[in-house]
Amino acid sequence: MSCLKKVLIIHTDGNTFNNPTLKCIIDLLVGNSVFVTIRYPVSNAPMPSTMGVKLLPWGRIYNKFKKLIYNYLTSWYFSFIIVYFEKAFIISGNYDLIIAVDRVGLIEAAHLKKITGIPFVFFSFEIMFECETSTAFKSLEKKASRDASYWFIQDEVRAKCLQRENALSFTNYSIVPLASAGIGHMRPERLRDKLGIPVEKKVAILMGSLANWSMAEDIIGSTLGWPEDWVLVVHCRYGLTHDFMKKSEMAITVPLAGKVYWSDEAPGMVDDLGYVLAGVSVGLAFYKVVGSCPYTGKNLEYLGLSSGKIATYLRYGIPVIMNNIGLYSELAKQHNFGIVLRDTEQIGGSLISINLDELSKNATNFFLAYLDFQKYKEDIWNIFNDIIKKE
Repeated sequence: MSCLKKVLIIHTDGNTFNNPTLKCIIDLLVGNSVFVTIRYPVSNAPMPSTMGVKLLPWGRIYNKFKKLIYNYLTSWYFSFIIVYFEKAFIISGNYDLIIAVDRVGLIEAAHLKKITGIPFVFFSFEIMFECETSTAFKSLEKKASRDASYWFIQDEVRAKCLQRENALSFTNYSIVPLASAGIGHMRPERLRDKLGIPVEKKVAILMGSLANWSMAEDIIGSTLGWPEDWVLVVHCRYGLTHDFMKKSEMAITVPLAGKVYWSDEAPGMVDDLGYVLAGVSVGLAFYKVVGSCPYTGKNLEYLGLSSGKIATYLRYGIPVIMNNIGLYSELAKQHNFGIVLRDTEQIGGSLISINLDELSKNATNFFLAYLDFQKYKEDIWNIFNDIIKKE
């Protein structure tokens, strides 16, 4: 019988239902009659109402105040005061377990444990490196990490980095790739049809964040050298594609008519992408280390299996064209579920001779064998309950 009845998730990205692993964790908990509260900042990401889940957001002004305390003052004392205030006046009720997500979630969960005695587990999706931040910035994480009952990371490459950066123990962690549960189902309605793409055209898609580090402009510009029977769909997460177009000189100046199609669709959850990906032949995933930000420096250099974009393509049996990004590119070569290129200029040539049927079959097989959350959920559930029993 489960010990878990109520769980608090602290996720300061504000996009919980667009994170494949967290969406699966919520489904796992709610499916076992656990009531979930999500504490998060308001953002552009949809956070739909869901049975068994209480949404507890905070506003944009308060979020700026929090960032001042956590990121700039890096004060353990003032961060404790914030959490003490929230527990007294906002986070009501008792919880059996806290799921702390990334840096601020980790720090706040540690404070809550001090105040209430509630144990917490730590899920890391972004690794902040001390050499790209500061000793003071990392000191809060290291102090909070001491009290984590367990921690989860996407692969052994990132596990070694996180263990070193946060001084975590290697005796209480598990590998859980960033991926959804089960094979994705294509919808009969298709985004490509809504966008007016001719039926004879093959579609490659660029989805997720459109930024310098995702090489969005390079990919868009490369379409001028693509075969005539291929087009590109650009699908920014949260339906912000046209905001990217307004900021991008390339999106305005390059003659892309009939070659690039822009999507403003904004599915509420990561599991709702069957409409977007139906009729798509190839997914594009290029990454570039940009040292100006700790999220896009070594955090990308050691990407590992933390790309939700790649995992989602594979879930739907869509081959991936990518650059040399470490673990995923090595696995693509070994398992033949995609093509690894030197740069975006090679995309057009790779589309000429690509074996879509073989790569698609291999994409599905790789997802089921290595990424599928179904492989990990029983162990996660048992870990959660064992922690409660010990406490």
